[in-house]
Amino acid sequence: MTTGPLHWELLQRARAVDNQLYVATCSPAREAGAGYVAWGHSTLVGPFGEVLATTEHEEAIILAEIDYSLLELRRTSLPLLKQRRGDLYQLVDVKRLNSQ
Repeated sequence: MTTGPLHWELLQRARAVDNQLYVATCSPAREAGAGYVAWGHSTLVGPFGEVLATTEHEEAIILAEIDYSLLELRRTSLPLLKQRRGDLYQLVDVKRLNSQ
Protein backbone atom coordinates (compact mmCIF):
# COMPACT_ATOMS: atom_id res chain seq x y z
CA MET A 1 0.00 0.00 0.00
CA THR A 2 3.02 2.29 0.25
CA THR A 3 3.94 2.46 -3.41
CA GLY A 4 1.02 0.69 -5.09
CA PRO A 5 -1.20 3.74 -5.57
CA LEU A 6 1.71 5.74 -6.96
CA HIS A 7 3.69 3.23 -9.00
CA TRP A 8 1.78 0.06 -9.85
CA GLU A 9 0.05 1.23 -13.03
CA LEU A 10 2.85 3.63 -13.96
CA LEU A 11 5.46 0.85 -13.98
CA GLN A 12 3.27 -1.45 -16.06
CA ARG A 13 2.58 1.26 -18.62
CA ALA A 14 6.27 2.19 -18.79
CA ARG A 15 7.36 -1.43 -19.41
CA ALA A 16 4.74 -1.80 -22.13
CA VAL A 17 5.88 1.37 -23.92
CA ASP A 18 9.61 0.72 -23.41
CA ASN A 19 9.34 -2.76 -24.92
CA GLN A 20 6.41 -2.20 -27.29
CA LEU A 21 4.50 -5.21 -26.03
CA TYR A 22 1.55 -6.21 -23.88
CA VAL A 23 2.13 -6.35 -20.13
CA ALA A 24 -0.14 -8.38 -17.86
CA THR A 25 0.30 -8.13 -14.12
CA CYS A 26 -1.40 -10.09 -11.39
CA SER A 27 -1.75 -8.89 -7.85
CA PRO A 28 -3.23 -10.55 -4.81
CA ALA A 29 -6.49 -9.10 -3.57
CA ARG A 30 -6.16 -6.73 -0.66
CA GLU A 31 -6.46 -8.29 2.80
CA ALA A 32 -6.24 -5.62 5.47
CA GLY A 33 -5.21 -8.08 8.22
CA ALA A 34 -2.34 -9.68 6.28
CA GLY A 35 1.33 -9.08 7.02
CA TYR A 36 1.68 -7.57 3.56
CA VAL A 37 -1.27 -5.57 2.29
CA ALA A 38 -1.33 -5.64 -1.50
CA TRP A 39 -2.59 -2.77 -3.65
CA GLY A 40 -4.52 -5.15 -5.90
CA HIS A 41 -5.40 -3.85 -9.36
CA SER A 42 -4.31 -6.66 -11.68
CA THR A 43 -3.98 -5.04 -15.09
CA LEU A 44 -3.45 -5.60 -18.80
CA VAL A 45 -1.64 -2.82 -20.65
CA GLY A 46 -1.22 -2.47 -24.42
CA PRO A 47 1.97 -1.66 -26.35
CA PHE A 48 1.32 2.10 -26.33
CA GLY A 49 0.75 2.16 -22.57
CA GLU A 50 -3.04 2.05 -22.78
CA VAL A 51 -4.80 0.25 -19.93
CA LEU A 52 -6.97 -2.39 -21.59
CA ALA A 53 -8.41 -4.02 -18.47
CA THR A 54 -7.96 -3.69 -14.74
CA THR A 55 -9.50 -4.73 -11.45
CA GLU A 56 -9.98 -2.93 -8.20
CA HIS A 57 -8.53 -4.24 -4.94
CA GLU A 58 -11.08 -7.02 -4.42
CA GLU A 59 -10.71 -10.58 -5.69
CA ALA A 60 -11.65 -10.55 -9.38
CA ILE A 61 -10.85 -11.99 -12.78
CA ILE A 62 -10.36 -9.92 -15.90
CA LEU A 63 -10.60 -11.15 -19.45
CA ALA A 64 -9.38 -9.20 -22.42
CA GLU A 65 -8.45 -9.97 -25.99
CA ILE A 66 -4.93 -9.27 -27.14
CA ASP A 67 -4.58 -8.26 -30.78
CA TYR A 68 -1.06 -9.34 -31.72
CA SER A 69 -1.35 -7.59 -35.09
CA LEU A 70 -1.16 -4.29 -33.19
CA LEU A 71 2.40 -5.10 -32.13
CA GLU A 72 3.71 -4.81 -35.68
CA LEU A 73 1.66 -1.66 -36.26
CA ARG A 74 3.03 -0.03 -33.11
CA ARG A 75 6.60 -1.09 -33.85
CA THR A 76 6.32 0.25 -37.40
CA SER A 77 4.81 3.54 -36.22
CA LEU A 78 7.49 4.04 -33.60
CA PRO A 79 10.58 2.04 -34.69
CA LEU A 80 12.50 2.04 -31.40
CA LEU A 81 14.64 -0.96 -32.32
CA LYS A 82 15.99 0.88 -35.37
CA GLN A 83 17.25 3.64 -33.10
CA ARG A 84 19.58 1.33 -31.18
CA ARG A 85 23.22 2.35 -30.98
CA GLY A 86 24.88 -1.03 -31.45
CA ASP A 87 28.26 0.64 -31.79
CA LEU A 88 27.87 2.28 -28.39
CA TYR A 89 26.58 -0.86 -26.66
CA GLN A 90 29.40 -2.91 -28.15
CA LEU A 91 31.99 -0.47 -26.80
CA VAL A 92 30.43 -0.52 -23.34
CA ASP A 93 30.42 -4.32 -23.32
CA VAL A 94 34.04 -4.55 -24.52
CA LYS A 95 35.15 -2.04 -21.89
CA ARG A 96 33.29 -3.97 -19.15
CA LEU A 97 34.72 -7.31 -20.28
CA ASN A 98 38.30 -5.96 -20.48
CA SER A 99 38.11 -4.56 -16.96
CA GLN A 100 37.25 -7.93 -15.42
